[in-house]
Amino acid sequence: MAQQSISRNARVAIIGAGFSGIAAATALIRDGVENFTMFESAPGLGGTWWHNRYPGAEVDLESHIYSFSFEQYDWSRTHAEWHEILAYLNHVAQKWDLGRRIRLNERVDSVIWDDESQTYSIELSSGTNYGAFDAVISGVGFLNIPLIPPFARGDHPFPGPICHTSRWSEGLSLENKRVGILGTGSSGVQIVTEATKTAQSVTIFQLEPNWIVPKEARDFTEEERKAYSCSDTYFAERQRLYDWYDEMQRGSSHAKRDGHWNQLRAQRALDYLQGELAARPDLIELVTPKFPFESRRTVNSDSYYQAIQDPKVRIVPFGAQELTEQGIRDSNGEEHELDVVVFATGFDAANYLGGMTVRGRDGRDLHEAWAGEPSAFLGMMVPDFPNFFMMYGPNTNSIPLVTFYEAQAAFIASVISSMDDRGASTVDVSRKQFESYNTWLQDRLGLTVWGETRNYFQSKTGKIVSQWPDGPEMYLQLIEQAKVNALEFDVQQVQ
Repeated sequence: MAQQSISRNARVAIIGAGFSGIAAATALIRDGVENFTMFESAPGLGGTWWHNRYPGAEVDLESHIYSFSFEQYDWSRTHAEWHEILAYLNHVAQKWDLGRRIRLNERVDSVIWDDESQTYSIELSSGTNYGAFDAVISGVGFLNIPLIPPFARGDHPFPGPICHTSRWSEGLSLENKRVGILGTGSSGVQIVTEATKTAQSVTIFQLEPNWIVPKEARDFTEEERKAYSCSDTYFAERQRLYDWYDEMQRGSSHAKRDGHWNQLRAQRALDYLQGELAARPDLIELVTPKFPFESRRTVNSDSYYQAIQDPKVRIVPFGAQELTEQGIRDSNGEEHELDVVVFATGFDAANYLGGMTVRGRDGRDLHEAWAGEPSAFLGMMVPDFPNFFMMYGPNTNSIPLVTFYEAQAAFIASVISSMDDRGASTVDVSRKQFESYNTWLQDRLGLTVWGETRNYFQSKTGKIVSQWPDGPEMYLQLIEQAKVNALEFDVQQVQ
C-alpha cells in the first residue's frame, strides 16, 4: 500500500463506509491526509452491500470493473453476489487499516458550517460530539432511502412479514410461502427468480414491465481464476470492460433514440424477450414495455423470462392498492392471498442527502437551495458550501460506477491537500463554473430518452438529476480541467 510521506493537518469527516466512503478514505491516505473519521449508520461497513441481502442480490456489472483499480481480488463469478462484494470491501478496509477510523451505528443528522471558525460541526444520532472538521465528504450516494408504498407506511391488517429488498429481514425464508412481489426492476427481477425456486406461489404486481437484456452471469472456472491471479491478465480484463462501457456511452449513444448502441441494444432486448417467451405469446404482450428503450433503467437478467413461465408464477398487471388480512388487494379490486410481501419498489432517488441537514455560508440550507432539483459541479460541489464534497452526487450515475467513485475521491483528496498546502481555510467552486457546467449538462441530457417517461432519474419537476450523459473518459477530462479553472481558495488567516 503506497502512501505519501507528507503529513497534512486537515481534519476530515467521511459520511458512509460503502464503496464511496472507502474510495475517499484510501484517496486521502494516499495524499497524506490521515486525520479523518468515517461515520456509518449501519452496524457494519459496506453501504448498499450491507443493506441489500435479499435472495438473489447480485451486482449488474462485471466483478472486475465493479471493484477498485488498486485492489485485485479472486472473484468467483463474472457478476459477484452481495456477500462476496461485502467480503471484498471488508478486505480493502482491513488492508488500508480503516476499521479504527470507522464509527459504526452513527447516523449523521446534520452538517453545519460555522462562518467564524470556518469549520463544520456534525450532529449524530447518538449525540456524541467529535469536534469540528475542516472538510466533510458525503459518501451516502442517492439510492439509500427506500420507497415504501403509502398504504404500507402505517398500521395495516396484514399479519405476515413485509419488507423492502434493501432492508431484508434477517432469517426471512420464502420457502413454501405464497409470496407477493411489488416491482419489476433489477431487485424485483432478481428476487422473483429466487422465490420461484422454493416458494409455493409467486405473485408479481407489475405497474409496468421493464426492458431486459441478458446478463450472461456465471461462475468462473478454476482455470479462469488461476489466469486472473496474474495481475497483467486481471487488469487487462478490467481495461477491456472499461473501454467497452466508455465506447457504448460516448456521446450518449446508449441513451439517444438514434444512437448506435441504443438501437443495437434495443433490438437485442426485443429479440431476447420474443425468443425466451416464444411459447407464451400471452406473456410477450404482458411484459413488452411501451416506453423507449433505456428511458428507464434497463434490467439485466438471464433467468426472469424463464421464471415467469413457471406455473406457480402469476403476473398481475395492476398496482397494489392496500394490504388486507389475507394479503393484497390490487387496483382492479381483486384480493390475493399471501404469506409474505416484498417491496422491490426502489428508492427516493432524487432526494439527495435526504434525512440530512446541510448548512453552508450564512446558514444557507442545501435542500432549500436545491428547491427539489439537486445539482452540483461535477456532482461534487455547490457554491456557498465550502469544504463540502459529495460522491455519487447529482448527475454522476453512470457506468462503470467504481471508476467515478475513484475519480471523485482522488479529486476531493487533491483539493483538500491543496487547501492545506496553500494555507487556505476554505475552498469553493466558482458560481460561474457551476452554472455554465449545469447548463451544458442539461443541454446534453435533453438529447436523451431519459426525459421521455417518468423514471427515478428525474426530480418531481421532471428535471434529470441523476444521470451522466457521456462516458467516463469525458468525466475524467472535466475533473482535470476543474483543478485549474473551477476552484476558489480563501487564503485569509482565520482569527
